[in-house]
Order: sequence, then C-alpha cells, then structure tokens
Amino acid sequence: MTSQICASCDKPTSMPVVVAIEHSASAGGRPIYACPEHASRFPQQRDPLAELASLRRARQLGSA
Repeated sequence: MTSQICASCDKPTSMPVVVAIEHSASAGGRPIYACPEHASRFPQQRDPLAELASLRRARQLGSA
C-alpha cells in the first residue's frame, strides 16, 4: 500500500488505517486515513447496510 497522510497528525504513514469514508454531493466517498497510533482516536463508523437490515427486521417483527 502506498503512503497516506494521517488525518490526526498530518504526517505520512506507510501503514495507513481507514478510519472513515468522507462523502460529498459532487463525488463518491473517499477514505480517510490515520496512522496506527492515532486510529483508535476516531469513533467507529456505523455500517448503513447493517442498520437498514436491522430496521427491516424490526418492521417485520412489528417492533418499529
């Protein structure tokens, strides 16, 4: 993998960790990287597909 810039310390890292996906109206998502040292500082991202599946199950069971 190529070197990326850490979103926390703004330094290049040769072991980047994807910590988020940035979305915009005019383009698709792009990954946000952090170095392994700072990756734990970012909140865990929610999986929208898992949330949709959970809502669908709740509606089928009549609890939503």
